[in-house]
Amino acid sequence: MFFGNGARRADPRQLEWARFAREFEFVEAAELAEPLVQQFGLEDGQLTPIYALRREGQPLLVAFDQRRQRSGPTGTVLSLSTYIAVRGASSQSAPPMRASARRGKALESLEAGRSGAERLAFDGDPEFDRCISVYTREPRGATAVLTSAVRETLKRLLVAADEAAQGANGTAGAFATTVAPSLVVGKRNLLLCLEPRAALPVSALGALLADMLSLHVALEDAGRRLADALLE
Repeated sequence: MFFGNGARRADPRQLEWARFAREFEFVEAAELAEPLVQQFGLEDGQLTPIYALRREGQPLLVAFDQRRQRSGPTGTVLSLSTYIAVRGASSQSAPPMRASARRGKALESLEAGRSGAERLAFDGDPEFDRCISVYTREPRGATAVLTSAVRETLKRLLVAADEAAQGANGTAGAFATTVAPSLVVGKRNLLLCLEPRAALPVSALGALLADMLSLHVALEDAGRRLADALLE
C-alpha cells in the first residue's frame, strides 16, 4: 500500500526527466545550479531538476528546467522554461551573439533596442534570413564565423525547437504566438532556451541534443579556419 501511494504522489514532470535521463545516459547534477546561475544570469527562479552528460573528450551537456513565480494584480503566475546548455573545454572565437526563431520586424526592432545589438542581415542566404534572427554587438566577427555550415545547423536547431514549442502549445502549423526559442552563444557556452506557454515535453529535447553538439563543433571549426586565415 505504501508503494502504491508513493507512485500516485510522484511528480509527472520528474518522471519525464527520469525517463529522458535513462534514455540519453544523463545523471542528476544539482551541484551545477549555482554555476549555471552565474554563467547565464538565471537568478530569476529555481533551477530544478538539472541533468548532465559528462564524457571524456566531449563538451559538457546540461539540460534543466527553470521554475518562476510572479505575483500581480490578478494573482500568482507560474512559468516553466526548459534549457539545454553546452560547455566546451576551451574557448572559441565566436563573439557573443543571440539567435532566435524569427518573429517579425517589429519584435526585431524591440530586441535590438533593448540589447543595443545589431540584427545581422544575410542577403546571400535568404532562407536563413527568413527563418532566423541573429543579434550581436560585433557584426563583423559574428558574420565571419556564421559560415554556411554554422547557419545550416543553427537554422535546423531553432526551427526544430520552434516546432517543439508550438507543439507544446497545441499551435503547430498556426501563427506563432509563443516566445521564440533562443540560443545564446558565449566564449565557451551555448544556451538554448525554450519558453512555451505550456510545459515542453522533456522527450522533445532528445532531438535537439545532436544539433546543439553539432553547432558547437561547427562554431569551433569556423573559428579555427578564421584564425588560420588571419595567420596566412
